[in-house]
Amino acid sequence: MLLTDREIIERLNIKPGDRVLDIGGSMMQHQLIKVDTLADLIRPEDAPYGASKLVAKHFVKVDITRDKFPFKDKEFDVCLCTHTLEDLPTPFPAIAEMSRVSKRGLIVTPSMGEDMKFSSIDFIDWGSGARRMPGQAHHKWFFINEGKVLKIIPKNYPVLYTSEFTITDWAGEREMVYIWEGKIAYKEFPGLNIHNLINEYKKFIGINKSLVKRGNVIFYLDSPYNLVKAWVKKLLRRGNGYKYRKK
Repeated sequence: MLLTDREIIERLNIKPGDRVLDIGGSMMQHQLIKVDTLADLIRPEDAPYGASKLVAKHFVKVDITRDKFPFKDKEFDVCLCTHTLEDLPTPFPAIAEMSRVSKRGLIVTPSMGEDMKFSSIDFIDWGSGARRMPGQAHHKWFFINEGKVLKIIPKNYPVLYTSEFTITDWAGEREMVYIWEGKIAYKEFPGLNIHNLINEYKKFIGINKSLVKRGNVIFYLDSPYNLVKAWVKKLLRRGNGYKYRKK
């Protein structure tokens, strides 16, 4: 199950008078939460996928990977950042700024298990090509909620393509949800030593072995249904891959 706006309101106890800041949410706006300010590099109307009319009261253009947010310290009561940090080249400037400008907040990303699971084949996904990928091809980080601390781990694709990490199914939570108050407490896993990173991946799989199904993905044939569906989409030239492909 994915976290809904109603659940976010309940878990953060968002009141009608609270000022809510949404970071990086142009492609997936919150419909039931009264967002005061949406901060992103692009407006919702210009989003390459899921373009929509601005729902928030205000829009502020900011590059969250490098810019200091144009807001005062603790200007907002609540900060929301859902399915954004895993996409960034570095999430740490945005995390620091969210801590500075808001009193409390919520971070949502794919769970580590969900983002390690190999995708179904899709011949029209120009991001991955006609091959299966560990999670989403554009994600760069894994996030784990360790109680009050958010653990951040690099996502290394060459390692994930090895036979030891070919996960074909994941029965755990689809999303990682982290709620903070006052300041985001996080620790970055030092990813320079590849052997330490491999051991960290092994540790995760060991802890969650009952939730993980493994197989030989490189030679693993997708289900007949997904294969037929993928070929039909390609023959009919259907899907976002064709809509947004550069001519």
